[in-house]
Amino acid sequence: MKAFVDRIVAYVDERGLNYQHVCVVVPSERMIAYLQRAFYEFHRKPILSPKIVTIDRWIQDASPFPVLDKTSLLFELYEIFRVDPVEIDVDTFDSFMTWGQTLLSDFDEIDRYMVAPNQLFKNLRDIREIENWSFNSTEELSKGQIQFMAFWDKLKPYYQALEARLKEKKVTTKGKAYRDFANQIEHAFEEDKDVHFVFAGFNALSESEISLMRQFVIMGRGHILMDSDEFYFNDPIHEAGQFQRELCKRLEVRSLPFVENHLLTKEMEIRIVECAQFTSQAQVVGSELKKLTREQLNETLILLADEGLLSSILKHLPAEIEQANITVGLPLRQTSLRSWVDLIFRLQESFTRRGNSSIYYRDFIQFAHHPFILGVLSAAEKREIQEIESRIINHNWHFLDRKKLDLSERLSELNRLIFEPWKQDWLQGIRIIQQLNEKLDLWLEEKNELERAIIRRFASATVVLQNIMSQNAPKMSLGSFRSLFNGNWSNETIAYFGNPLEGLQIMGLLETRGLDFKRMFVFGLNEGAMPPQNMINTVIPMDLRSFFGLPTPREKQGLFAHHFYRLLHAADEMLITYSSASESVGSSEPSRYIQQIQLELAQVNPGIRIQKAFYTAGNQEKIETTSIPKTDEVVNRIYEVLRGGVSFSMLDKFMTCPLDFYYRYVLRFGEENKVEEDIESSTLGTIIHYVLENLFAPFIDRYDEEGRKISGKVITEEDLAKMEKKIPLLVSKSFEKHFSEDQNSWQTGTNHINFEVAKEMVQNVLRRDRAILKENPEKALFILGLEKKLETTISIDSEDQSIPGSTFEVRLSGICDRIDQFDGVHRIIDYKSGSVNQEKVELKKTASQENYESAILVNKRKGNSDQKHVLQLLIYCYLYYKSTGILTDKAGIFSFRSVKESPHFLKLPDDIQKEDIPDLLERILKQTISDMLDRNHPFVHNKDSKYCAYCN
Repeated sequence: MKAFVDRIVAYVDERGLNYQHVCVVVPSERMIAYLQRAFYEFHRKPILSPKIVTIDRWIQDASPFPVLDKTSLLFELYEIFRVDPVEIDVDTFDSFMTWGQTLLSDFDEIDRYMVAPNQLFKNLRDIREIENWSFNSTEELSKGQIQFMAFWDKLKPYYQALEARLKEKKVTTKGKAYRDFANQIEHAFEEDKDVHFVFAGFNALSESEISLMRQFVIMGRGHILMDSDEFYFNDPIHEAGQFQRELCKRLEVRSLPFVENHLLTKEMEIRIVECAQFTSQAQVVGSELKKLTREQLNETLILLADEGLLSSILKHLPAEIEQANITVGLPLRQTSLRSWVDLIFRLQESFTRRGNSSIYYRDFIQFAHHPFILGVLSAAEKREIQEIESRIINHNWHFLDRKKLDLSERLSELNRLIFEPWKQDWLQGIRIIQQLNEKLDLWLEEKNELERAIIRRFASATVVLQNIMSQNAPKMSLGSFRSLFNGNWSNETIAYFGNPLEGLQIMGLLETRGLDFKRMFVFGLNEGAMPPQNMINTVIPMDLRSFFGLPTPREKQGLFAHHFYRLLHAADEMLITYSSASESVGSSEPSRYIQQIQLELAQVNPGIRIQKAFYTAGNQEKIETTSIPKTDEVVNRIYEVLRGGVSFSMLDKFMTCPLDFYYRYVLRFGEENKVEEDIESSTLGTIIHYVLENLFAPFIDRYDEEGRKISGKVITEEDLAKMEKKIPLLVSKSFEKHFSEDQNSWQTGTNHINFEVAKEMVQNVLRRDRAILKENPEKALFILGLEKKLETTISIDSEDQSIPGSTFEVRLSGICDRIDQFDGVHRIIDYKSGSVNQEKVELKKTASQENYESAILVNKRKGNSDQKHVLQLLIYCYLYYKSTGILTDKAGIFSFRSVKESPHFLKLPDDIQKEDIPDLLERILKQTISDMLDRNHPFVHNKDSKYCAYCN
């Protein structure tokens, strides 16, 4: 079949129209290039082409007044609003902006669809009155209802005042330009009185456009060519033919050229591929493109049902494709520019909120790691920034002084611009952003070509906004300015260069208007993507919009339906992909167009053959359980670790998960260092330990400057009461130290709650000690040590022949939070923030367990909470015995969560005495170290344990 553009040329030639007096009006810029080529190929020689123009450009050129941009229109409407606000004393731009843009859109449609404004606003007001009507006639309207009704009363005056204001300034709106042109059609003949107008490829038309076309047709100067098919044109309920049927009805004709019969008679291969992953659709399309010849590629369209998939398809284009033309363009909002602008405004919001120019550390890190900045910095500057980041983490800085960040001349200049408060001067803000654009464009290296293109496109958009803002910008908040600013650049795109007439074409649906392709790959045809779920923002109810002929969601659906079905006219092959991955509500459903092709079109045309397939991106990687063999190098490293000292936490880690032990201690993979914005539980515990240590320190044995011993003293109830009064100051000092004296970091929010919790926990410890002393007035309490490190060495027999000697020494160490003496009994107490019960400190075994050491090891490996703290308490008892020669079994846990029951002391079974603890602990230790060094057992993850960050 002939392409639509070829039929347009043939029509103009058959009617004998003089090209010098022909103006072809089309819906899109893309169609112009195809139509010009069609004229050349028809005549096979250079000719003077008729004028070809889009309808928007044609009407704006014919208008005697320039069309005002949307932002300037918003400012003009705001000036009217200020004079006559909806609510008294509420006339700020911020309160207006929320609905002003919607109102302008409605005003534009009222004009474009030539609606009688007086009648519409009257009906709208009547509807709102009915909604507020009450059976109780004596009931007065509330203040809110009165303001609500006042808003609808003011719509008509706002519309009329805006019309008069624009007329006075000799400017207009796009909708008004359409209305005026339809009412003053003589403007179309000012340049050429003999001109004929050919309207080609239109679908959904406004009332003003239909009026224009009808008048030209009646005058004998208008020709309307539509691209339609009998399948949907003759079906009174098919949405794809809705607008063509309406147009014919308005023109009082049965049909228009060209309504042809292709879909019911043609043969066509359609393959529908369901993809399990969203991006795997690109792999399907890429593999199919590889099969096409160069000539076939020239007739192929990749239709992006979801334009967000553009980057995915570009990554999967085969290298064999020599030419590809991308009409969609890369939206700036999908580039790194979005995070750059977000950073700029987030900094200004921070400056405004805090009232100073200190810089939040996260903002600085995002600034330093942004692609724009990384493309500017030298290697030396990057190293200096890394050093600053290390200091931020080490000192737990939350806010930074800008002067500390001026590491070089270029960085100093960038810092001066991006970290400069605007102080509500939005023009100054735009100027600063423009200066940033200039610096980045100048300093970015040649290899950062994409970033430079983004910056240049962004810079041109900011110039437009600057010109608008410099004329009549009202006062507004930072949030409103940000909304305006983002609306000015976010819809801009970076154009991809390519031949629009040759090679593979990659387009969105709107760019295909008037074009035909033999082969189509429809990429991402999911419900919600096509047809898109375009919500209509309006103050006019849908039933009233429908009555006055204004577009509703149904018309929007009809518009896209025709665009899609029209592409089927010329297509011989079609590949459709959609994703069954559920990324949002309804996103996994195939588009209704797929269902309609299967259940409607294929049922009436047996020549349309449909094949279905399912595709999933295969995972070629073999999933294996991580197993680390104990090679000579690994074993030597374990010996190195053991000689460095063994602690309870190290033993506990190996028992719980050997692989986690390997990563943590053998490879020394530690937890990520980061700034603590909200105090973590471990840090809170450290603070509480610090405060308790300072409170009890005056009561332990100590030495003066001359080395003389000062004996500790008995702690009384009165001493504990005095300590309580010191708690707030000591906790405050601890928090100041942690947050580098930045009190704002813990005066409010979660950290302030943690501050209060820390005070309460320390008070609970002191009050528990007071309660114990009160219950036992005859017993004395001495503090023997605080945060005391105890250590000893143990000889371990080595079975490894590579290690010289039969034994080696292992140093076992631990830090005891508190060692005291109560009623003559030595006690070791460990503070914990978690909950503790007696089962967790009781040594026991089941009937199936051979001995107590195996019971401890089995419970650790299975992750059981039973006997959770037994091993730690046994180690404390052992270390204390080795350090002092004193045997004690009074080692316990003081839980901040179960204060009244604390301390929870180690409970030994009847067949184990405290004298047995050293031998028991040594057997456990030797068995554990032997397991560590056993070459027959590699490091593997314990399936009963939680996965750590590295095991997973």
